[in-house]
Amino acid sequence: MDIKIIVSRKDPVGNTIKRLGYSFEEVEDDVTEFSYSGKDIIVVFSRHESSSKIPSFTVHHVGNPTEATLGGKPETLDIAFPKLITAIYRELIDIPIDIQKTFEATHHGPTLEVPILFVEIGSSMEFWTNEKLVSELVKATLKGIGKVDDIECESVITVFGGPHYSPTASRLSKSSCISHIISKHFIEKISNNVILQAIEKSINNVNLVILDSLNKRNKEKIILSVSDLNIPIKSL
Repeated sequence: MDIKIIVSRKDPVGNTIKRLGYSFEEVEDDVTEFSYSGKDIIVVFSRHESSSKIPSFTVHHVGNPTEATLGGKPETLDIAFPKLITAIYRELIDIPIDIQKTFEATHHGPTLEVPILFVEIGSSMEFWTNEKLVSELVKATLKGIGKVDDIECESVITVFGGPHYSPTASRLSKSSCISHIISKHFIEKISNNVILQAIEKSINNVNLVILDSLNKRNKEKIILSVSDLNIPIKSL
């Protein structure tokens, strides 16, 4: 499978990338709602929005753990590519710019049949149109893509719990590769099916489950759901 980079004509980051002279595939729809019928692995460059407006580079896998509030199908996770997202993130953290760099939990659409991940810059128009920042983001991403076949993973990890911006995943990515992250906000509501998707829908086989700051009831919920998979579980 090849890796295809996609931007949206409706997205200010996509437009900045086009001004920089890159000719990635463009879609007309918003990045959370486009369709794709090909077989390539998808990397999407996109704006990141947050109420805090904190400058940031973020990466995340795609899918809706519960309802679909921003594209895609409800209770459906896309296919994760832990080695690819981690290779990209390791390049992002080496960018010599004082900006937050973090993994986000799995969220929003689109729902596709191929592996997909997002690389984003936040969190306001000032940063989405900043050609220096966007250029650094693109160059680091392309460098990470080029290293995906050589990346080493001590473990391949799915994380359940913790905040939407995951310091646990960001820290563990120094030596391990990160699959889906289901933040604590969804644990009470997610179905057993979604719990299994978070482990099974991955190009690289998940071999460690991390329970991040979960209470006893939610720990037991995850442990019961994954007990038949014989995957080690570690509680932090």
